[in-house]
Amino acid sequence: MEESKKGFVIWIKQHKKQLIVAGISIAAIISLILVIKNRKAIMELWASLKRMVSNTSVKIPESKATVNVTIATETKTIPIQEISASRSLPAQQIPFDVSGHPRTLSKGWCASAEKIATAAENGYPNLLPNQTWVVPYIKGAIAA
Repeated sequence: MEESKKGFVIWIKQHKKQLIVAGISIAAIISLILVIKNRKAIMELWASLKRMVSNTSVKIPESKATVNVTIATETKTIPIQEISASRSLPAQQIPFDVSGHPRTLSKGWCASAEKIATAAENGYPNLLPNQTWVVPYIKGAIAA
């Protein structure tokens, strides 16, 4: 019994490449057959996904919120409505505030005295040696 198991394992090791190719080929053939049989349903799904993506746009509510946009060295304050009027924003690009927080630095880097003082002012008096303080900022703004 042990010899037949050893012989089978040896045969598998000797034919590893052929077994892998055969497995991939069988999976590809089965996938092809399933795609051919369900072609109509797949085409309907694809069309509905296209319609969903083309109809998706984010509407920003009326507000007096503004976004600071920096281009080269010039900073402008632009109302959010002006940005949304010029183009529709995907959900990932809606501007939002990021609060101040500690951030871990790469090895060998340390925070400046200014950042340590800012962290202490914001309730973090003891930053670790490899941490710094990130000041609040707006993320997701589009530079015009």
